Amino acid sequence: YSHKIGDLIADLAFNHNSIIILEDLEKLRDNAKKGKKFNKKLTLWFYRRMQFCIEYEARERGLRVVKVSPKGTSTKCSKCGSKLVDNGHRTLKCGKCDFIGDRDVVATVNLFKRFASYSRCGV
Repeated sequence: YSHKIGDLIADLAFNHNSIIILEDLEKLRDNAKKGKKFNKKLTLWFYRRMQFCIEYEARERGLRVVKVSPKGTSTKCSKCGSKLVDNGHRTLKCGKCDFIGDRDVVATVNLFKRFASYSRCGV
């Protein structure tokens, strides 16, 4: 399953002449080791496996993969930068600009913005 998803993502990036931006999960791995619950480690394993497959398929196609810190990406408004609050199942709302969005979409936009700001600085 994870190889199929990795292949699909790499194909999309290749067909659109794009790079792939992933969350840097190194700190998440460190935190999971500190936790006592098995499901934290299992969740982390799934994400790491998915990333490995995406990176592998991207390398096969000569694509660039960039890892960006995920810290705060799902709690910060992608429009105005204010803190978002949970507005129900998977939905976040900004108290400042009234933006409402899915938490995964918000995190994805913020990851891209973070990458774009790094790349302007030469990182």
